Amino acid sequence: MFPRILALSGLILLLSACASLPDDVAVEQPDALPEFSAVLSDPERYTGLEVVFGGNIVDVTNHADSTTIEMLQLPLYSSGRPRDEVSRSGGRFRVTFDTFLDPEIFTKGRQLTIRGNLMGTEDGKIGSHPYSFPSVSGTGLYLWREQLDEVEVHYVMGINSFAPYGYPFHDRRLTRPAVRKATKSD
Repeated sequence: MFPRILALSGLILLLSACASLPDDVAVEQPDALPEFSAVLSDPERYTGLEVVFGGNIVDVTNHADSTTIEMLQLPLYSSGRPRDEVSRSGGRFRVTFDTFLDPEIFTKGRQLTIRGNLMGTEDGKIGSHPYSFPSVSGTGLYLWREQLDEVEVHYVMGINSFAPYGYPFHDRRLTRPAVRKATKSD
């Protein structure tokens, strides 16, 4: 009986450790998705295929019946969240959704994971530099919560050497998320 309980507990622990994409961008076979670097090297080969990319929002442009988001691609964790490693970016891409997305919610710098079909490339500019953007027709999106810096935690236990009688003390400081103050640029 004990080995069965132990085996079942191990299986539950193993399954709970597996991460998956959020429901809004989930796909049946995430391992079969093309990598961003492969799409950049040969976009025609992957045209029409489903992709899941993520990164930081660079710009949001609303049209009469759609919204185009320009993004800086970032590698994804297995959970689908973009890694905050801008130096590992593969470049930029554009994704278009057939709906209105409020630019006050989808602000510059926010992390976003998208699912959609690769439509090829579209020519554009970054500043005055010509750039060929991989273009995606979006079918799903997941806007990640902003991450706040955490306060460092210190645990000190021992005899208080500052007290004249030397009594035990515990200095416990709790971790609390730092509060982000609004600035004029927000």
